[in-house]
Amino acid sequence: MSISQTIAKRKAVRAYLDQPVSSEDVDTIVEAGRWAPNAGPYHVTVVRRAELRRRLDEATYKGMLDSGIEFLKMRASLPGYRPMYGAPVAILVSAPAGPYSGVNCALAAENMVLQATALGLASCFIVTPGLALNSDAALAKEAGLPEGYAFQCAVLVGYPAASDPYSNPERQPKGTVSYID
Repeated sequence: MSISQTIAKRKAVRAYLDQPVSSEDVDTIVEAGRWAPNAGPYHVTVVRRAELRRRLDEATYKGMLDSGIEFLKMRASLPGYRPMYGAPVAILVSAPAGPYSGVNCALAAENMVLQATALGLASCFIVTPGLALNSDAALAKEAGLPEGYAFQCAVLVGYPAASDPYSNPERQPKGTVSYID
């Protein structure tokens, strides 16, 4: 698959099978994130332990309901909604405070979702676990975030479920373009 095909095929999947992803595929995805352009440090934590993913999902869900943000409250109120979508792998990306931390982490995450797509896996870029991880130091420590680092974003990875009630089935290019010749 060409890079153009990979970019066009990539989509946010919000329902996963309860099926493990091979260590080799996870390593390949993480390594792709490490090759992203950056202007400072960031850290990648791979969470495969089901019990920790469950607790992170629950804390994120509660954070969404308590956020005061109407969209997050509405989303969390959907029947059966879970913010981690049952993904068997959650890759957390964190960084110390800095002007480029969010950008560094987002670039790493984008490389990872593209690599997951190229491997035939489903993925989803999410930010809502920050509601839990950036307000609960004990959970952040257990989730492998280094001291002095804050959660920025995550990439969920797995095999797509047959039914995905929370995703947009059709993607379209976004943004506007200007050419100055």
